[in-house]
Amino acid sequence: MQLSAKKGDTTIYVDPGLDWVSGDQIYLAPTAMQHLHSDYVNVVSYDQGSGILVTDQPLQYYHFGTGSTTKTDYGVDMRGEVVLLNRNVLI
Repeated sequence: MQLSAKKGDTTIYVDPGLDWVSGDQIYLAPTAMQHLHSDYVNVVSYDQGSGILVTDQPLQYYHFGTGSTTKTDYGVDMRGEVVLLNRNVLI
């Protein structure tokens, strides 16, 4: 399974078991030195069992992903964050 998301991809892999639904907006943070290489896309579908998420448009940039930390290799964990943008959290 490819965990990194390439430019042009419309299918990405995130954690399984989330409550994300069609229409949710997500943000993919940059994973390279180019700090503006982020993507904003909408969820078309999300499979809770596998973590497979389909977006409404192709990604504009590459986003690095791996199943385990990269800290031991590089000193900094470079896996990209994927953030759900359209929900409020009450604390």
